[in-house]
Amino acid sequence: MRFENRKFTILVSIGIICILGSFLFPLFLGALIREMIFFQKGAFAFSSDTSSYFIFSIAFIIIGITLILLAVDRISAKIRSVISIILFLVAATSIVLSIDNVYYGTQKGFYYNDIKSLGTTEIPWESIIEMEEIYIKEEYNRRAHQLIFKLNNGKKYVIDYNSYLSGYHKKIEEFVKSHGGKTIITEIKEMDINK
Repeated sequence: MRFENRKFTILVSIGIICILGSFLFPLFLGALIREMIFFQKGAFAFSSDTSSYFIFSIAFIIIGITLILLAVDRISAKIRSVISIILFLVAATSIVLSIDNVYYGTQKGFYYNDIKSLGTTEIPWESIIEMEEIYIKEEYNRRAHQLIFKLNNGKKYVIDYNSYLSGYHKKIEEFVKSHGGKTIITEIKEMDINK
């Protein structure tokens, strides 16, 4: 009886910590793991999409719910085990996809991996014939929206252009121009996004 109460208390406590910490874990843990795996010396604009933050948060909420579910004895052990395994697999997959979502620039090119794929795509600076920065025009300023690289082989890469990445736009422009590419800045209205 004492062991069961202790197990219940520990699982529920860790589950609650995971759920409450899901708002902070992505900021520190996700970024730390991402940097340990992907960061290269001399890299700039090293970051990821906002969606990776939310996916990492959801993964920790799922882990918390799973731990609390494991503590509940009213459900049969077999059903708890199956549900817990499925939820842990979903959480693990979400964490991997979240950590694998990264972009950064180096002397050689721009690297990115979006949430829908595994493996990093290298975009060499010399392959870029045109870089388009798309901004959303607001009442008194403009907000970064997309960064589009058009390559000499006909491929086109569209990257979500957040404010952190747009802070490096001059450096990215320098690399593109120094390797023979051109840059375009486009401003659109909010209503034009969905067209």
